[in-house]
Amino acid sequence: MEVEAISLGQYSLPVLLTIFLALFYKFVPIEFSDRYKSAFAVLIGILIAIGALLYNGLGFTVVNVIDYGLAGLMAGASAVGIYELQRTVTNPRK
Repeated sequence: MEVEAISLGQYSLPVLLTIFLALFYKFVPIEFSDRYKSAFAVLIGILIAIGALLYNGLGFTVVNVIDYGLAGLMAGASAVGIYELQRTVTNPRK
């Protein structure tokens, strides 16, 4: 029986990206509208995933680019969800 290892990087990337985004939105003097925050997070997630593709030394095949690109997209979308959850909990609407 083969035991499958759990990759913590796959599951911790949205949390790390959320922390990065929260710090970025708080300390960078550029004012982002809420409309662009999610697109920015997804773009950063995709860029990090492509960076991981380069770091792992895998070739730029169609399958690898799609796999890593979708993983980055989902990490960015998850980071947006976590960020909005944190923002809603700490600053509830009245």
